[in-house]
Amino acid sequence: MNDIVITVGSAIGSPLELVRSIKKEIACKAYILCTNQNAAKIISTSIFVDEVKLISSANEEEYVQNIKDWYERKSFNEMPILYFTYDTACFYINNNREWFEQRFIICLPSTDIIKTFTQKGLAEKKAAKAGLVVPKTKILEKLDDAKLISESFNFPVILKPRATYLNNGIGFKIKVISKKNDFLSFAEKSILNGCSLLCQEFIPGGDDVSYYYLFYRAIDGSIVDNMGRKTLQSTPQGGIMAKGLVENNNELVLISRKFLNRIDYKGIGGIEYKKNNGKYYFIEMSTRLEGFYKIAEISNSPLSLVSYYDLTENKEALQKAVSSKQMDGFIYMDFITTIATRIKSHKYFKLIGELLTIVFDKKVKLNIYSRFDPKPFWLSLKTLIFK
Repeated sequence: MNDIVITVGSAIGSPLELVRSIKKEIACKAYILCTNQNAAKIISTSIFVDEVKLISSANEEEYVQNIKDWYERKSFNEMPILYFTYDTACFYINNNREWFEQRFIICLPSTDIIKTFTQKGLAEKKAAKAGLVVPKTKILEKLDDAKLISESFNFPVILKPRATYLNNGIGFKIKVISKKNDFLSFAEKSILNGCSLLCQEFIPGGDDVSYYYLFYRAIDGSIVDNMGRKTLQSTPQGGIMAKGLVENNNELVLISRKFLNRIDYKGIGGIEYKKNNGKYYFIEMSTRLEGFYKIAEISNSPLSLVSYYDLTENKEALQKAVSSKQMDGFIYMDFITTIATRIKSHKYFKLIGELLTIVFDKKVKLNIYSRFDPKPFWLSLKTLIFK
């Protein structure tokens, strides 16, 4: 029996959903290697998790060595499957891939894909070359870059850290700047602080035109997917998905599958798009479980089991799992982010209505909560209240 090992940063919902989905069907053990103390404490209360190990990640060498030391103390009868929930772990482990591939079955696409798609600026070029529509993009790291952007880009523009392992203390996920003078002022300050940022022309529209596409592309190239709309984000311009609606989209399926086949992606991942003037613009891709990964599992897209059966070459069980079809209409809600977003925008009546749907609408599912495994949710809520 192949156990599962999951590398975790601060995410709670995605590793929990992966563990729950697999262990409801398979009698394996689940190990969590976590770099965040708060997340480790919450995840450790799950009845589906066998062990949580807090891993120091001050730098790549320390992170990898701590995992090596942990592995040497274990005695796995068969190679465990290694899953990922954050980009830094993907990048670090990819840099040490030979050692890990000798000891784990890694749910990770190719070295080239990891190096490209975990770093904004490189990802957009590769996506455009592979046929996706991409917003006008430039890396901002010199004063000349800022001048060129101010002269040749349409405003507003959106700024993003290039990678979690390159953020240099950048304290935001996205920043939208509407005026050239404001952009030049912010850019000069960022450059002087040694920041490297991605700058894009902002695609108009808010939550009504933001789309997600989650997938697992198997060893043989077959794809199981799940898609829908991001109906509420932590800011109107983007950010963390607070709510999502499962909704089939044949055009998005064709675009995404063609792209994944072109780059020969293998493993779990997610793509985010924004629609404008009839075109789906590539926003970003994750080479690991998305934070809102649960949305696939609640709507009959068993990416967890499909990945497990594919990676362990259980063809009979895989055939049964891939026959499941997406069920539309399910609503994913990140409980804490939804509350914070509505309060920030002073939409209190909207929030009350959403809280009522949790009780009365069976298709509304909370990110961390499971009635079979409630402790992580209540501890995360308690931690927030008494923070």
